Amino acid sequence: MIQAYILLAISIVCEVIGTTMLPATKGFTVRRPTIIAVTAYVICFAAFGWCLMDLNLGIAWATWGAVGTIVTPIAGYFFYHQRLTKTGVLGLIMIVVSTVTLNLFG
Repeated sequence: MIQAYILLAISIVCEVIGTTMLPATKGFTVRRPTIIAVTAYVICFAAFGWCLMDLNLGIAWATWGAVGTIVTPIAGYFFYHQRLTKTGVLGLIMIVVSTVTLNLFG
């Protein structure tokens, strides 16, 4: 079970890397960010598929989606100087609470 959660974590990290690199690809016209994004997504989906051998699909997908949704705007803030509003932060906190609830009681 621990290995499944490690694979889920790898999947999430790669998804965030791939998504964070997308603006830098400039429509997949810049080679290095494009290679990084595509490689990150391939690893992401492979690791996610492997983690599903031991984890419930609904909980794994909700966790993957929620953590990616939470971390990606934070990465956008630091790497692309995008705004995070108070309302947006509140929404991210609500996602954290719902994801923790699902993992504990789902």
